[in-house]
Amino acid sequence: MQVRAANRLRFEEFDLDVGCRTLRRAGRRLDLRPRSFDVLVYLAEAAGRPVGKDEILAAVWPDVVVGEESLTRCVSDIRQVLGEHGQHIIKTLPRRGYLFAAPVEPVPASRAVDAGPATPAGEAAVPSSSARAAIGTVAGEAAAPVRRGAAAVALWSGLAAAIVAVAALAWWWQQRSAPVVPPAPPRLSIVVLPLASDGGDPAQDRLAAVLTDEITVDLSRIPESFVIARATADSYRGRSVDARRVGRELGVRYVLDGGLVRLGDTVRLTLQLVDGESGRALWADRIDGELPDLPALYRRVTGTVARSLDLTLQEVETARARARPGADSQELLLQARWLLQFNRTTPDSLQQARRLLEQVSARDPGSGLAFALLAQTYNYDVSQRWLSLRGATREQWLQQADRLSAQAFQLDPADARVVGVRGTTLALAGRSEQAVELLGRQIGLNRNDASAWFWLGYARCTLGRQDEAIAALEQARRLSPRDPNLNGIFVVTAAAHLYLGRDREALEWARRSVLERPQHAVAHSWVAAAAANLGETETARAALAEFRRRLPSYTISSFRDERLCANDLCRAQRERYYAGLEKAGLPE
Repeated sequence: MQVRAANRLRFEEFDLDVGCRTLRRAGRRLDLRPRSFDVLVYLAEAAGRPVGKDEILAAVWPDVVVGEESLTRCVSDIRQVLGEHGQHIIKTLPRRGYLFAAPVEPVPASRAVDAGPATPAGEAAVPSSSARAAIGTVAGEAAAPVRRGAAAVALWSGLAAAIVAVAALAWWWQQRSAPVVPPAPPRLSIVVLPLASDGGDPAQDRLAAVLTDEITVDLSRIPESFVIARATADSYRGRSVDARRVGRELGVRYVLDGGLVRLGDTVRLTLQLVDGESGRALWADRIDGELPDLPALYRRVTGTVARSLDLTLQEVETARARARPGADSQELLLQARWLLQFNRTTPDSLQQARRLLEQVSARDPGSGLAFALLAQTYNYDVSQRWLSLRGATREQWLQQADRLSAQAFQLDPADARVVGVRGTTLALAGRSEQAVELLGRQIGLNRNDASAWFWLGYARCTLGRQDEAIAALEQARRLSPRDPNLNGIFVVTAAAHLYLGRDREALEWARRSVLERPQHAVAHSWVAAAAANLGETETARAALAEFRRRLPSYTISSFRDERLCANDLCRAQRERYYAGLEKAGLPE
């Protein structure tokens, strides 16, 4: 039943004051961004009624055209603030929208007025002058005359009470009118927007994407920095955006924007650093460089940004030797990175990237990055379960990834990307203790790498350390809230919750993964398992049918044969997944 709009709403342990724009739990104020607060109010006022996404977007963003990702992020913020209650209070309805499932109680205004002090025993109550007048009228003025001294006491008591009431009302109005100030973004927070590339030249587009990524990585080496992941920044590609809006949406203080022009081997970057709160340009500059020496160009850009913020880069890290292929291999590496890192990867694009990287590694056997990316193509086939398309087994591909990632690590153990691929390979192979160590090293080199936090969460999950896994996955989501691989973060989060017996939370996260990427078959299996464990048979069977449509040959034994867990604790936890699949109807 829909709740009529009220100034204050209560649900479970929470008090939502619409007028004061505050959310409290047990008296403690909880911070929400303004748009997230508006979404919460809209959902709470529609409690018990399914609300479509378009309806919410029209109500909360009436004068702005935004995508569903803005709403998704607001709902994610709300659930995070609500803590352990978030998942069951706000439910995602696949292909429909959201449902505020908790009972909501409007708080009448009279409830905010405290009762006056109780009259002490043995004393007569002294009514106010207005009350005495009413009593006199009702009684036909039959009451005995009140002595002058008592009347004076009553008069001053009434005046004092009135003064207190007026003061309380004034304080309440001041609190109601005071604007809610959202939490300030971290001091050294920044997003590098995709460099604009005009002219329609694919080679220039690829170079712009790679330069954006390299600048993002180098800025992450500024001590105490918080840098939004390139994958999320990429969601602004090709859009005319206002820096203040970007700052608000991503919670950052600075926005780095610019464009790229390439003339032969000469590269010209035009850049500006903008204050995300005021929209004021802190500086604008033009930087020229040579294509054969891109690392020098990266360092010049990063150093310029750092100086403008009065910061000092960790020179050991930024000046380290980067693997640099020869000029004849540069374009091949750019093409491979474009296919592998900057687009949603498909089986065909992955195979194409693999061929290019094989050429680069053959021409330049000293390029650690080329060998690492080549290893990653095999990891990707394994994690996406595309092995049947290659006529290969899991063991064969993991052996290839192990050999190539070990070679890359030997060539360049100081490159965070190389370290990360090695850690990913070990995690997929079940050598998760070593993987956790290497992924921790990768985060030490670049703590703003969302993919490193994701794979750390995955490795912890395979070790049975589920709460630690969830924490790492949450950090990955925070760094890249619009990541094209959010579905992977969501499905591993679902697994961690299901392993711990939190089937309701697991179902919610698995559904989010399906909504993010419906073609990802395995996400449907987690919906099926969690729903079956909850006794929601119809949902479980529908999800399993979708899974089997995409992976018809898979059985419970197929999952067991993957041997994803790294120890007995995880294997025992994973039995809940197999039990759910069996209840849903997947054959053994």
